Amino acid sequence: MTGFINVLLAFQESDQKHGEGPIPPACRLSRMSEWGERVIEYLLELGNAGCQGNAQDYSAWMRYVYSYDVSPDSLHGCLESMVQDGRFKTHPDIPSEYMVSDVPQMPARIEYTVSGDLDHAPLQMVRSRLEAFLRSHGATESEIIDVSIATTEAMENAVKYSDHQKIELAYQILDQVFDIRIVNRIGNVEPEQDIESGKYSGSLTLMRGMMVMVKLFDEMDIDISEEQQTAIFTAHKKLGS
Repeated sequence: MTGFINVLLAFQESDQKHGEGPIPPACRLSRMSEWGERVIEYLLELGNAGCQGNAQDYSAWMRYVYSYDVSPDSLHGCLESMVQDGRFKTHPDIPSEYMVSDVPQMPARIEYTVSGDLDHAPLQMVRSRLEAFLRSHGATESEIIDVSIATTEAMENAVKYSDHQKIELAYQILDQVFDIRIVNRIGNVEPEQDIESGKYSGSLTLMRGMMVMVKLFDEMDIDISEEQQTAIFTAHKKLGS
């Protein structure tokens, strides 16, 4: 019963946000059911893809992936309802973050796009999906941490120097080797201006992410195509060694 109340309150909050006028009770119940089913469907799709995050993250992902605007407060009620019915659970170390209860089974290769806009929480989406993928294929926690940290550094660079449109990702595990490819269109890059504006504290900071990636990946490369205005990052890491 509590789960139903959470969904009802979330629907009412969503209605108020969008300025809905008086709605006949029968229509309201029908709309509430449709709204709840759609939100739950989207949450399950994100969760089964490996996404893990707080209500604000899920709200940002819904806007990007489904062009569906649901406030974090509304989603918090739905997520709590899904925790109560067993479809989601909270992270044991980060109670504000939610994930599907059953460990998602992932194919050997994954391809998808994320937003180049930080408002859509692309770093958390990539980090959580990647960790779920690695865990699904039996990587050790140490390997998951190393690959996650290095990939996050690569993604931060992709976002900073992109045109803030979509960023393409593809990764796989083949013969115990993890491969990743990140492609973004290049925006205007002015390092000195970035340092002056506070985006970086200095030239040493510009190199920090590169040093982390070199240390944690076995091989990596960045190919800049001025003609196509794209940056292609590739890296490899042997697992199980």
